[in-house]
Amino acid sequence: MPKEPYDEDYYLAVNPDVVDGIAAGYFVNGYHHYRLHGREEGRICAPVFDAAWYGRIYPMATIDIENGRARGAWDHWQRIGRYRGYLPNPGAPRPENPSRMTARFGGLWTDAPDADDTIAGRHAIGALSDGDAALLRDWIANGYVILPCAIPSHLLDVACTDLDRAYQGGMPSLLFQCLSLSPNDMPWRPEINSRPAKALDLHWHSQATRDLIFAPAIIHFLHLIFERPPLASQSLGFLRGSGQPAHQDTAYVVYSQARRFAASWIALEDVTEGAGELVYFPGSQRAPDFIYADRYKSLHEAMRMNIAGGNSLREAEEQHGRAIIRHAEGQGLREESLLAKAGDVLIWHADLAHGGKPISNNATRRSVVTHYCPADIAPLSFEAGRCDLRQHETSGYYSTVVY
Repeated sequence: MPKEPYDEDYYLAVNPDVVDGIAAGYFVNGYHHYRLHGREEGRICAPVFDAAWYGRIYPMATIDIENGRARGAWDHWQRIGRYRGYLPNPGAPRPENPSRMTARFGGLWTDAPDADDTIAGRHAIGALSDGDAALLRDWIANGYVILPCAIPSHLLDVACTDLDRAYQGGMPSLLFQCLSLSPNDMPWRPEINSRPAKALDLHWHSQATRDLIFAPAIIHFLHLIFERPPLASQSLGFLRGSGQPAHQDTAYVVYSQARRFAASWIALEDVTEGAGELVYFPGSQRAPDFIYADRYKSLHEAMRMNIAGGNSLREAEEQHGRAIIRHAEGQGLREESLLAKAGDVLIWHADLAHGGKPISNNATRRSVVTHYCPADIAPLSFEAGRCDLRQHETSGYYSTVVY
């Protein structure tokens, strides 16, 4: 990353040709272009910044710096002040709506440019505890939070029993996805158990799984980011790791608002190396949008609208995977893996790049993944006619994308 003052938003705003180059795949981001060409060409990479004026004119900036929210005046303006409408110098133009959502496809309130100020304000007036404020800041910075030992043992035990029953053929109406055996969803067969597979919407068939995915610690965090009751729209039960390449859920999991959802991964047993551990790239939720058919955030939305199809969309899907890795390398994002303990929960942002390590041994990795949205957002499955909405006690709602 740059050592000299550099501002990505400014550089892209004054260099539209660089924006075109990023869209065409020539550059990972503006700084990639600046490092290769812009510096030598003498392009201006940041607005003129008057640190002394900034500190004198905006007293809250000085207080924020003293309290450790920023390293200095420039860092404060880049990350915080600009979204309040603070100017970098007395002659700079003021943006019309500095705190507007910058993401093309929207998001949760935590995706707003001034989300850090919202957290600080709620914390200051007692609406957020110290722990919740810290969790939300981690969520914004990394795109995920880890809730250790979040599932009570009594919930864990019965959910694990139901998962095992599913993989023993004890739920006849439950369908599985096992692409190495069939491209279509299928009833349980013994061969499934030795391969990467998913029990589809296990929560629809299992009370124990519903109690698991609506565990109090999970619901508490979902309340923080959704600010309303959650809807669990899809779940996947795993006996083994997925071995899935890095991907973003927004390409496959579709809602009426593309980025207004989150997912949880719950470990039902201790995860060991070689069992297909979950991997993710912290910070990757801020990657540029990968666009399908020049317009759509999701592969499935492009397919629904019949905009190109077949091989062209599958090729785009492969390009998306390569774009994720290219962005991570360009931004210096490190791949991290999670050797979770039974009862640990990972909750991740809709756009966090994640996947599963290759499986190198015969160990199991019992776990449940669930996708949630605010209850007033509609999953794509509703529009396909699967709009049976049920309430789970007082915790929220659940539906299915399969049955």
